[in-house]
Amino acid sequence: MIIAPHPDDEVLAAGGVILKALNSSKPLDLRVIIATNGDASYSTSFLHGSHLPLKQNFRRQAVMRQQESLNALASLGLEGSRVHFWGFPDRGLASLWKDHGDEQYPYRSATTGYDSSVQAVNSPIVKYTKASVEFLFGYELLEFCPTILIMPHPHDRHPDHSALAGFTLSAVKHFIQACQPPPVLYAYWTWQKEKPWFTGTRSLDLAQVLVEHDSAQVVDRNIALEPRHREQKARALQYYPSQKIPAGKIFRAATKNAYETFTLLLPISSGENSTDA
Repeated sequence: MIIAPHPDDEVLAAGGVILKALNSSKPLDLRVIIATNGDASYSTSFLHGSHLPLKQNFRRQAVMRQQESLNALASLGLEGSRVHFWGFPDRGLASLWKDHGDEQYPYRSATTGYDSSVQAVNSPIVKYTKASVEFLFGYELLEFCPTILIMPHPHDRHPDHSALAGFTLSAVKHFIQACQPPPVLYAYWTWQKEKPWFTGTRSLDLAQVLVEHDSAQVVDRNIALEPRHREQKARALQYYPSQKIPAGKIFRAATKNAYETFTLLLPISSGENSTDA
């Protein structure tokens, strides 16, 4: 299972892993979850929309970015039915992490104007609340029971990424007894040195869902990409034309890197003892 905050993070972080899994001697079952539709990028709206920050323009942007991900993943060999778009608000995950637990007063997107995931694909439509994110995580984990879970790094500088990491770790901690063996957690960086084009709130207190070991002390795992896999990943990234300017530096680095790097995270069980990953 691959968890991505925005359409493009799934291939940037794990395009090579997807290729390896699909082309192994025993192809693995895969599921990609994309939490937001990436609908709050003003630069994307200006460059690929009507040049006006109107709600309908951001809604069209959401559909466009969903299709970019579907096209990119299809080029890697992954069927669209295995891609679940949750439709949560871009730039809103950190706010959901800290608040908005009441369905009567859900979060409302400043860009699309939606207060529910009406643009979700292959996923239930829910209100924009913290409880909704937790519900979908439980639903997906219990249905799929992943053995490997690839997720954003909890210390990523983008608030959507760090908040989604918090939701992921909390869900694994809660449902770890239901999925045996528990999933191995691999975290990826997207915004590590580069700073997002906006300032936003950061999710807080992620330490409560991590074991006492500092995740930075765990040795990173480098997954080597064969030249053919690097070429296929580079071609897949071309299916995200809307992001070539906003995230151009990250895209260029991803096409040149011979590795995909992940940090092993150790989830805490619901009991007193930690679980080995």
